[in-house]
Amino acid sequence: MFKKTITRRTFLKSTTAAAMGCFAVGTLHDGAIPAQSTEGSTGNKKPVFHIGALDSVLSGDDRLSWEQAFHRAGELGFEGMELGVGKDYDQTELWNPEGRRRLRGISEAAGVLTPSICLHSYWTYSFADANEAMRARAVRLAREAAVAAREMGAGNILLPFTNPGSVEAGLARERWIAGMKESAPAAEEAGVVYCLENVGTSFADKPEDILAIVDAVGSPAVKVYYDAGNAVSSGYDPLHAITLLNKRIGQVHVKEVRGHSLGDGIVPWPKIIQALRDIGYSGWFMLETDSTKDPETAARKNLETIRRLLR
Repeated sequence: MFKKTITRRTFLKSTTAAAMGCFAVGTLHDGAIPAQSTEGSTGNKKPVFHIGALDSVLSGDDRLSWEQAFHRAGELGFEGMELGVGKDYDQTELWNPEGRRRLRGISEAAGVLTPSICLHSYWTYSFADANEAMRARAVRLAREAAVAAREMGAGNILLPFTNPGSVEAGLARERWIAGMKESAPAAEEAGVVYCLENVGTSFADKPEDILAIVDAVGSPAVKVYYDAGNAVSSGYDPLHAITLLNKRIGQVHVKEVRGHSLGDGIVPWPKIIQALRDIGYSGWFMLETDSTKDPETAARKNLETIRRLLR
């Protein structure tokens, strides 16, 4: 993510050495899990979190189909799976009604929800692009994704803060605000939330910049997809960011830095989880961990770790 030509996939590998969607604008989708809490002996309510995984975490080098990945997720005990689409997003099952119906059936059969969709596509089609036609394509992509998410029962849509042409930071920021303002009504109408992810790009890396962008858009359908691993890789304090971003955090990615498995690296996950509890976060923890050469074993190990940390 720090090099001009880097992709999301290579950034994930470099940083790992790698609904409850939201209550989206008054609508709770089929894929979202209602907020729950448990009451301890002191009478303090404690949120019950939900754990999912990005499809590539489950698939890795096994190159599973979405159907196979859903079943692996169910067998391992994940509650949800995040579906990711890339440059050729419109060629996938997720981009046509019949395909979405089939995926919903597979999801239900596996007992695994689809709380979110990840638009890797924004590494190609970005609101920051110098080409006006590409920016228009980014808006169209966001609008179409809102429809796909609604029909899949997904509450959240991940959009990484990309700047493929490395335009000046201030201009990139302005274009992202404009693009999100143009796209947000589609999410509001569909009852889903665009969650913007910090991915190491200079215009939206500092939590203060992320906050400024989300607040400038000013839509209840635009929040933050917070990635503490990416923040640590960029040299930022995730505890400060969580406190600052607060209720604007719609979903959380979970990964490790300088380690293949959770707990093996430098991301302070126990403190991060406590910080999220402190702001009242009760959404999904979505694994974006290193799939390694044995993705099934790696996913099982990381699921056990995050479950233990969330107790």
